[in-house]
Amino acid sequence: MKNQIKDSDILQALNWRYAVKSFDSNKIVSDQDIKTIIESGRLAPSSVGMEPWKFILVKDQDLRKKLREVGYDQTKITDASHLVVIAQRTDANNLPNELIARVAKTQNKAEEQLSGLKGMAEGAIANFTDKVALNGWIKAQTYIALGIMIETAALLGVDTCPMEGFDYKKVNEILGLEKENLAVSVMLAVGYRGDDPFADLPKTRRDYSEIVKVM
Repeated sequence: MKNQIKDSDILQALNWRYAVKSFDSNKIVSDQDIKTIIESGRLAPSSVGMEPWKFILVKDQDLRKKLREVGYDQTKITDASHLVVIAQRTDANNLPNELIARVAKTQNKAEEQLSGLKGMAEGAIANFTDKVALNGWIKAQTYIALGIMIETAALLGVDTCPMEGFDYKKVNEILGLEKENLAVSVMLAVGYRGDDPFADLPKTRRDYSEIVKVM
């Protein structure tokens, strides 16, 4: 399928995008747009296709107030139209079997036919003998989904702000993530910029020639 989006459209959206500090609480992102943004994360690539994540759309305002309390009182946690918590799986050993079941169902194959893929997935996890390194690898996968959500939002003209500034343990407790074999990785505020002094500042980035090396 030929892509109908122009290069200039993509670059214009990414130049317009910035990490919004202050959201307009009166402007609400449409159900269709928020679904598209989250769906883009679902379609994101991950190592061996294991998808070691879960996306939690926090609508309950009481929960969002509690998250703000453990998030250094960042107003965007409550003021943004939507809050998406991207959680990472903590039960890595279950991921290969889930992957094989998923692929077998989608491709109408017997699981026995997918032994090579299963070995690859199990090997990817077995390579990490250190739990900290394994969790870091899984967390890195969630950031792929985060990046795609941010770009999708920008293309839709929707603002975002990724957040790492919060008490991870308390967020896990508030959302009851541990019992689901999950742990918070990052949060994403989604909405529309409000009275934000950063909105009109020119984007500051290193020059293309400075950060791209051709060999």
